[in-house]
Amino acid sequence: MKKIQYFLVLSLVVSFLGCSKDGIEESDNMENPMPPAARTAIADAAFEQALVDLGIDDVVDGSVLTDNVETVLSLDVSDSGITSLLGIADFALLENLRVADNEISTLNLTQNTLLKFIFAENNTLSDINVSNLAFLEKLAVTNNNLTQIDISDNSALQLIQIADNSLGAIDLSAIPSSLQLNTFAVENNPLTCIKVNEEILNDISSQWTKDEADTYALNCD
Repeated sequence: MKKIQYFLVLSLVVSFLGCSKDGIEESDNMENPMPPAARTAIADAAFEQALVDLGIDDVVDGSVLTDNVETVLSLDVSDSGITSLLGIADFALLENLRVADNEISTLNLTQNTLLKFIFAENNTLSDINVSNLAFLEKLAVTNNNLTQIDISDNSALQLIQIADNSLGAIDLSAIPSSLQLNTFAVENNPLTCIKVNEEILNDISSQWTKDEADTYALNCD
């Protein structure tokens, strides 16, 4: 009889402890719910619609899951009616960006440090920031409204197409040689002097194009 009573008591204790543990876990889960997934704000509905069309987003609601954009390597949203690329900073692994034939007026790509290719022709760009892009190889911004551009951080450039803008000056002295920069087009800009380094000045590439009156010099002051 005592053995039966002992086993009954033991069973009740085990059952109580099990219930208590489940209750604690359930309480902990209620007190510490899973945080919501991080999202990246997309200010331009046309930009977000392009992301939806590419399967990167699912609905135009002003944001996209950050997990969906931070691993994108190549993004082509050309000719999409986009006026702003706010949110592009979260595309952390982006190497190839194509945004030609839109209505983008400013473009800050300083957070996209792995970018190699930027094609932004035929926009309304008055400002583009490509600082901190050590791997940038190709930059095409023909037919915009740029009055200046700083490419001093972009010593790996192989192509610069910047014709048909409003540049008053451009400095190529950070580029090691004209052999590396095999394509350079700067015609139809109001500048008259193109600053280069001595290596380039001694070996101007026949592939480069400029207005006839423009000159290459070590100092354009």
